[in-house]
Amino acid sequence: MAHDSTSTAADARTMDPALVGLEPASMWRVFGDLARIPRESGNEAGVRAYAQDFANKRGFACEVNEVGDVLLRVNPDAPGPVVGLQAHMDMVCVSRDGAPYDFAHEPIHLVREGDFIRAKTTSLGADNGIGVAYALALAEEVSGPLEVLLTVDEEKGFEGIEGVAPGWLRAKYLINIDSEEEGYFTIASAGARDFRVRLQAERAPAPAGLAALEVSVDGLKGGHSGVEIHRGRTNALKVLGHVFSAVKALGGVVFGLTGGTAPNVIPSASKGVVGLPASQLDRFRSELSALQRKLATQEDPGLKLDAAPTTASGLPLTSRASDRLVALLDQLPGGVIVASQLDPTQPFVSNNLAMARDSQDGRIELTMMSRSPSSAELEKLETTYRGIAGGNGATVEGGRVVPGWAPNYDSPLLALFQHKYREQYGKDGKVFEIHAGLECGALQSKYPGMDLISVGPDITGVHSPDEKVSIESARRTYHLVREVIRELHASKQ
Repeated sequence: MAHDSTSTAADARTMDPALVGLEPASMWRVFGDLARIPRESGNEAGVRAYAQDFANKRGFACEVNEVGDVLLRVNPDAPGPVVGLQAHMDMVCVSRDGAPYDFAHEPIHLVREGDFIRAKTTSLGADNGIGVAYALALAEEVSGPLEVLLTVDEEKGFEGIEGVAPGWLRAKYLINIDSEEEGYFTIASAGARDFRVRLQAERAPAPAGLAALEVSVDGLKGGHSGVEIHRGRTNALKVLGHVFSAVKALGGVVFGLTGGTAPNVIPSASKGVVGLPASQLDRFRSELSALQRKLATQEDPGLKLDAAPTTASGLPLTSRASDRLVALLDQLPGGVIVASQLDPTQPFVSNNLAMARDSQDGRIELTMMSRSPSSAELEKLETTYRGIAGGNGATVEGGRVVPGWAPNYDSPLLALFQHKYREQYGKDGKVFEIHAGLECGALQSKYPGMDLISVGPDITGVHSPDEKVSIESARRTYHLVREVIRELHASKQ
């Protein structure tokens, strides 16, 4: 169902200047609208209202479940199989070098650079704003029965997709639009589990005459803890552990630390407050420079370490507590733990040491996200973490397991995508099993007969301020998805 002339004119007037003239215009218009709506995980109400209004204006049936997911039913009485399109409404909100940014009120400022759309100083939200934009724009174009499922809280806990009840969807085929590389047809994904390590923050008065410094770690790339965990990105919390070790060797103390933004984001920045004897300040700054040179890598050459005078509040950690903290930061794994046997360049088991916070109950809390297609491997990791934590006076709490998605190599939907891809590109697409978590895993467990696939255009730097989406790739991939849907509807099967 198309826009009426009045709404089309209104949309054209409000389209983001960075997106004017791009094709498909309907998709980019929605993407620009989403950039103006706050949608950090847990704050998806604005996107939900937008989707409801979008549906009401076009006469689509729209339902909302108990957790806040939205389901649009388009042309439900038309002939042909019901095809589902699925994306998540939330995004990871990260600003450049951790600079303050009011994501709850400020829009994402879009910039066009050649073939790319990026954000001015923050993450872009193409993950998964592109998926939402595809789904809503395609809903206006199809003539057969379509379901559009938009979920909440994918980035932090998959609570939205877990809240989808069996029987709510009628789709025989479902296309998840949350992949980030054109020409890759994802048919399997890793399961995941969060872990929280808690260390009692024993404190005691500091020796007299210490100078307090705030140490900052920034300039790192960070990125997605699934699809980029194997790239060897430097972890800002691991770096801070090296800094604390140097502080203690110089007779200093540690007050606390903070860093990381979300469990599925490799931390690109962190901060710690330390105290040092005034006689050791020059030596510490020299050691900080040496650490910067030593820990900077070819993958992450932009590492910056700095220390500025500050006023420390409260008491520092005891020597035993700070020793334990340093040991935890060192011993808890970060990166690839086990490589894939099918492709040794890809991970099979990984862990992201993601966040550090001083909790209100007097403990230091370290949050991790572990991934593997194998639930048995995730169980083994819990045993490993309990051993590390227990040896350092800490405890471990494991979150719920997000199910993995098992591959179906005989999928008719995959075969159709390959056929249409060859028609459009003159070559085969790549069948892919991703290390990141996709909502298809939870859907497969509830809808075992559903044929699922995940696709998407080229999006790089996800979960970071370097995130950008290719304009031409987005256009080509949209065309591919549209042709597959039309073929499915024409098949009447």
